[in-house]
Amino acid sequence: MKQCFYMLSRVLLMGMLGLPLFAQKQAQPYNLPIDPETKKIVYREVVEQKGTPAYLYDKAIEWFGYYYLNPQAVYTVQSKENGKIEGVGRMKIYYTDEASGVKRDGGLILYQIKMELKENKFRYTLMDFNLKGPSRFSIEKWMDKSDPAYNSNWDSYLYQVDTTMQRLISTMKEKMKPSVVKKDEW
Repeated sequence: MKQCFYMLSRVLLMGMLGLPLFAQKQAQPYNLPIDPETKKIVYREVVEQKGTPAYLYDKAIEWFGYYYLNPQAVYTVQSKENGKIEGVGRMKIYYTDEASGVKRDGGLILYQIKMELKENKFRYTLMDFNLKGPSRFSIEKWMDKSDPAYNSNWDSYLYQVDTTMQRLISTMKEKMKPSVVKKDEW
């Protein structure tokens, strides 16, 4: 009886202090755009931006240099004449080790990035997301919660991909805007 009272008082105290009683892994929300025809993840948008194709190309190259640590390792196509830049991007994913609470390496995601530049607009496409390994592993498989191999880390991985791509897109749009030149009047 005394032990039961002790346990109950401890649970109540923890609840009043707002401490979690049980650590539950909550699925993080992600909003991955799925192409209806291919059923693959594809981020694609046409963005209106003033400028010639050559000017927009230069701004895109500038953005690649800003966003990627080594943009030369990303490029597969650089064609100013055709207004096209293509490449293979990479991003690390992580999971938290439940036993130790330490963040661990979950793998490397490879994806295709394409920028097409025309008069006063550009289009970006991010697609073909795969986990790097001995063979291609399409990350769309992680969305199937009925898969017998389903792992709760998959939701976290998809969330990480989505948030990284959203950040990539927002920095791209920002860096593609014309640079504001401030006059040094003194």
